Amino acid sequence: MILLHGTGVHNKGAELMAIAVLEHFRSKPNPPEFAVPPHFGPYSERAKYALWTLLSERRLGRAKLAAALAHSSFRRKYGLASESDITAVLDASGFAFGDQHGPKPTKDMADACRRWKRQGKKVILLPQAFGPFSSDSIRRACRQLVDYSDLVFARDTQSLEYLVAVVGQRDNIHLAPDFTNLVRPVLPRDAGLENAVLVVPNNRMIDKTEPEQSARYIPFLVECLRMLQRRGEKIAILAHCPEDLRLANAVVPQLPQGIPVVTSSSPLILKGYLAQARLVVGSRFHALVGALSEGVPVVAVGWSHKYDLLLEDYGCPEMVFRIGRPLEEFAEMVEQALSAETRPGLVARIRAAADHQRQLVHKMWQKVDTTLGFPAEDVRPLPSL
Repeated sequence: MILLHGTGVHNKGAELMAIAVLEHFRSKPNPPEFAVPPHFGPYSERAKYALWTLLSERRLGRAKLAAALAHSSFRRKYGLASESDITAVLDASGFAFGDQHGPKPTKDMADACRRWKRQGKKVILLPQAFGPFSSDSIRRACRQLVDYSDLVFARDTQSLEYLVAVVGQRDNIHLAPDFTNLVRPVLPRDAGLENAVLVVPNNRMIDKTEPEQSARYIPFLVECLRMLQRRGEKIAILAHCPEDLRLANAVVPQLPQGIPVVTSSSPLILKGYLAQARLVVGSRFHALVGALSEGVPVVAVGWSHKYDLLLEDYGCPEMVFRIGRPLEEFAEMVEQALSAETRPGLVARIRAAADHQRQLVHKMWQKVDTTLGFPAEDVRPLPSL
């Protein structure tokens, strides 16, 4: 049984990563069972994905008592797993280990990796952003994290540099892109937003940025949408996560014309909205991946290095806009993405890069399969978008 760690339905990007993992392994002749911690989401969501629930054995309380006393046949009957049932751990935290999140997540994960390795489990950190690691305590935790992991995949070159600066070159550290690009979208049933410009806000732009930048984010969204309205574009706000609805509700009343706000509980349908868009102006990382992997141009407005490097991977590094820069620069990016003269070349670059990124993800899965003892599948050419 494999423990899927670091994902959950609270964040649609994290849920999409869980879907990507499950799709990969459940396509195999003898697919493994998967367990998740209880905080993955409510029982109904765990049941939807046929996931077992890991009983915590680390803290005092009913869960620890149940894990200690429950017989394996009882646990199997009710879909409960203990750590003794787990043979491997796949972590898909996305971006949790580094200065911006404080030392605790890195320390907690390092402790968990040490415990899992002592139990003989394989531990793999799937592609994610890392660093920087500035303090002595977080650097020690980073070293432990790598020491006790069989494979560590950095999602971008900057994350790789942050890791190597702390632990040096290691055979278990590799570079691989975000792996949700293989997940196919589900087109939404409601019509009317085909070829629209979708604006995807992110609450992290408020709580993970410096106060000056944070204060400018909602005014930027308002000015961005007003500019798109003046252009006569069909536009909508896509709330990629429930917490972003607050931003949408703060922005819409400030616009001269109302615009729709759409969302979905399904990350596949969210990707469907993105796949049929004409342009995505986004601050959610996995919304940008969802658009780019389907050949849709974007303007990224982000809060960490992962946004710049994502757009480099997809052949359009010039399409990153920084809060505080003149809005004319943003308008030029929109023009490049939408004008008949420049759009075809931009789309061609993105599609070619998307094909390459999908090949790199297949190669990443080969390494994972080999480490876990599954036959590694051949990497075959994929049909272009």
